[in-house]
Amino acid sequence: MKQLNAKKIKRHMLKTYEFWQIDEKFLIIPGGQKFEAVAGLEQLPPSDVGYIAYAFLDEYMRVVFLGEADENKNTYRYFDGDEFLVVPAQAIENSLVRVVKPTADLIRHPFVEGVLAFHESNALVRSTLSLRSLDLYRDPRFPDILTACFIRDEVRKEKAYDAELAAFVERVKPLLEMENEEPPVLPDAPAVPDEDINFIKIKDLSPANNGSWRAVLLESLPGTRVKKKGDDVSISLETVTLDEVEYVVPFINHLLPVEGTDITVEASKPFRLPWRLAYEMDCPDCDFKETFYLGRHGEDSYMFKEILGEIRQGKVDPAILIDLVQRDDTELDFSRELYRCRNCSTLAVMKRLRLVTPEKTFSAAYNCPVCGERMSQVKRGHIASLDCPDCRKPLNLVSEKQWSGVPETEIIE
Repeated sequence: MKQLNAKKIKRHMLKTYEFWQIDEKFLIIPGGQKFEAVAGLEQLPPSDVGYIAYAFLDEYMRVVFLGEADENKNTYRYFDGDEFLVVPAQAIENSLVRVVKPTADLIRHPFVEGVLAFHESNALVRSTLSLRSLDLYRDPRFPDILTACFIRDEVRKEKAYDAELAAFVERVKPLLEMENEEPPVLPDAPAVPDEDINFIKIKDLSPANNGSWRAVLLESLPGTRVKKKGDDVSISLETVTLDEVEYVVPFINHLLPVEGTDITVEASKPFRLPWRLAYEMDCPDCDFKETFYLGRHGEDSYMFKEILGEIRQGKVDPAILIDLVQRDDTELDFSRELYRCRNCSTLAVMKRLRLVTPEKTFSAAYNCPVCGERMSQVKRGHIASLDCPDCRKPLNLVSEKQWSGVPETEIIE
């Protein structure tokens, strides 16, 4: 059994989690839960200690049982062979589970690697799964399917409504100008007829160029032959205020062109580049010894190409991918920097990445390759005062010198 280097958190029933909280996460399912009567789990090998499973979105949430796990000892062992039991997450929704974030060791499994490779090939569509403002319109079982609004002849109907509203104002004016002790009884304001708005199912929502979005229609649009089921269609996300609460609502723009998804971006040219310095560290109390190669040289086209590839594969924050597709005025600021895990104190060099636009900057977050928890950047001035990740004793800064070339090993999670 291998040691599970993961933070221990409280167990909850699987059904209490939203899809985005468990997608691409591991599950520790304690023993003692009766699965014999659950349809589809008859072939699950019996275990006295429990199971390690993996949850992933493939149309709907699924769970694959990968091996055994002992929650008390915090250990796990993958099953031998290449056949694995996959069931709908709904089948075990009442089971108590402990969610475990992915680590470099855990994802070294052929089934998990296959899932991640498939998700990488669909990174644009998956990027919109991170938009929590759209959860209200998602299908409860198929999160990739959304309900969008469609208004045929929107311009004509908007003019008709404006005319009706203007007539309403003219009727109300005399009532408001009357000098009465009691406030006048006003007629109801005109409402948008329900039949003017159609609700259409769409899927594969993804960002597109020029600040737009695109999706695939799951049904034909009523009253028009311009777009039918299966066609790509332009989507806009509009902010609607209802009872002083703002909602983001997807609208179908069937007459607008469907934009492409090309990425146009350049490497940022900062006024002062981070120094390319190699910090050699060792521990006087244990065997820890490591050299951290930090910094960036000029445009560093090699690292820029690597980072852009990681972004296209969805390995970096999806908000960055969305902005890169929708805008053509972005730059990427990057450098090799040292990060420290907030949970297990692991030290690792990451490709620090910032998206730079005229209005804002946005930094990517990184998770620890050992335990899966969030990492924090170590400022250059604090490197000399770091503690050993193994024994927690102060590290020695053996040397600090400039370097050139490309490091043999670089980590990006």
